[in-house]
Parts: sequence; structure tokens; C-alpha cells
Amino acid sequence: MLNRLFAALCLAGLAASAHATTVFSTDFDGSLPAEITPGSATLTGVSDFAGLGNPGNVFGGNFLRSMTGNTVTLTLTDLPTHDSLSLSFLFAAIDSLDGTGSFPSGDFFHITLDGVTIFRESFANALASQTQSYVPPAGVELARRVELGFSSGFYYNDSAYDLGADPFFGNIAHTASTATFTFLIEGQGIQSLDDESWAMDNLRVSVNPVPEPETYALMAAGLGILGWRAARRRRIAAL
Repeated sequence: MLNRLFAALCLAGLAASAHATTVFSTDFDGSLPAEITPGSATLTGVSDFAGLGNPGNVFGGNFLRSMTGNTVTLTLTDLPTHDSLSLSFLFAAIDSLDGTGSFPSGDFFHITLDGVTIFRESFANALASQTQSYVPPAGVELARRVELGFSSGFYYNDSAYDLGADPFFGNIAHTASTATFTFLIEGQGIQSLDDESWAMDNLRVSVNPVPEPETYALMAAGLGILGWRAARRRRIAAL
């Protein structure tokens, strides 16, 4: 019993030391955080996106709405020591986004981290068949091609995604003390705000700290003791 308890304490110490820490979070319902440079994006009521989401993470109040072709930047500083980070947000694909397309030549949601592309996929909202390169895993797509208060007509509607539920955005390799994200829908198909746009809500970034060497040492010592005791019991039993 003591052996099992000791092992459990070692494992618990390792897990605690590696617990993710939230370093930035906003639901966009107050003033715009200083860490965000919005360009032309503005805080806008979510309209009929309200309530869409997964438990504990739903659209509500305001979101940050941007025209295509506009870059939204998130800049974080003084991050704790870590070896990866996770990005989470609700994504609204609004109105006449054209997917990969050939006419016009596409609307691609492009995310960079410290100047390096980490995500670039097209989104399509036409009622007719269009090519969308993004294939959402289970639990990510919240609504597809439905009227959510922003579409301009019959042919195009709106879509909603919980991109934080996509494993792709978890555990992104990163070790620097600063992080700069950019968010942009680009492509030759970009149009004005009253024709197509996108928005984000419940934006959160967390870092996954590197376990302290003392924790690894404790775990190794504990497992070593347990191994020694097991071997000793086998020798005694063999006598």
C-alpha cells in the first residue's frame, strides 16, 4: 500500500509541475485588451451566434469582427518557462467566404506565430458546392451555412467553429518568452465588410511549463526504490 501511495505521489508531482497555465484570456465583452492590435476589426454583438459552442465555451455578448484582408495581432510578453503553448477560440465564418475557389480565388484563414505560418485553410459559406480545405474534427463544427444574423442573401450564410476543440491548436512547440500571433483572411477573393467577414470569441492562450528537474528526480528515485523493493521481495521468496 505504501509503495502504491509513493508512486502515486511521484506521478502527481510530475503532473502538477506540467499543468498548463493560462497567460491570456478575453471574451471581448469589455474593452479591447491592450495585447490585441485590431486593425479595422471592431467589437460587435454576436447576434444569432449566441449560445453556439461546447459546454463552458459558447458565443455570447460581443466578438471581435474583422473584414477580410485585415490583420488582427495578439502580442504576449513575459511568458513563463514552457516548451509549448495552446491556442483556443471560437471562430465565426461570416457571409460570402468563397473557400479555395477559382473565381474568386479563395478566402484563406491564415494564422502565424512569431512570423511562421501555423494554420492556413480555406472556409466556404455558399449554399452550392464549394471547396473548403478545412475539415473540422468531431466537436469543432458548431453550425454550417445557416443564417446567424450576418449573411447578405440566399446564396451565402454563416458558419461557426470551436477551433479550441481542434487538437491541432494544442501543444504548439514554442519556448520564447514572447509570442506574437496574427490572424487574417487573405486571398484574391477578399471583399468588403458588408459582403464577407470573420470574427473570434473567447480567445485564450495557455503555456505548458517544462517540468522542474526536481520533479523528474523525485519520480526516478521513487520508481528506483519501488524496483529495489520488488527485487528484494523476489529474492526473499526464492529462499
